[in-house]
Amino acid sequence: MDLEQLTTINIKTDKVKDIADHCNKLLSQNKKVEEAELALQEAKSEQARLSEEVIPALMSEAGVSRLDLEDGSSVKVSPYYYAKIPEERKADAFEWLRKNNAGDLVKNNLTLSFGKGEDSEAAKIKAELESKGLVVDQKEDVHWQTLRGFVRDQIEKGVNIPSDLFGLYISQKTKITTNN
Repeated sequence: MDLEQLTTINIKTDKVKDIADHCNKLLSQNKKVEEAELALQEAKSEQARLSEEVIPALMSEAGVSRLDLEDGSSVKVSPYYYAKIPEERKADAFEWLRKNNAGDLVKNNLTLSFGKGEDSEAAKIKAELESKGLVVDQKEDVHWQTLRGFVRDQIEKGVNIPSDLFGLYISQKTKITTNN
């Protein structure tokens, strides 16, 4: 192509304006989403405060843990247990579980890696695979629901559970059942 032929550059300004308009709409929508996420976060925080602090404290002052209302709905406050073993404390937590007769909670998972066409090798035992130089990944874990149930059971029995090993969070939660 000859430079003399390139005398004009054509830009469709209506398309550029369309792009700019839609980019501005996107920016506006991004702001709306950010504001909605912040409002949701604030609403959840207030919900947790009412459920875990305000209502349990009021019901405790009244000396009740459950209220049944004439319309059939009820309000109940009960303990809530949360536990999650921090990654950096897993070895210590698993050791504590094993020493305290709860080692069966720890699941020992082996992942074997095989190349294409090595399906028949998968049936052999770990030692045989390692002797052949195959990679065996080992991971120990405790399912979160199993851990939470164990923690609840032990605390209710009066057993002292190390909160740092198990990331314990214990509170009261309010449950309102309506008769709709």
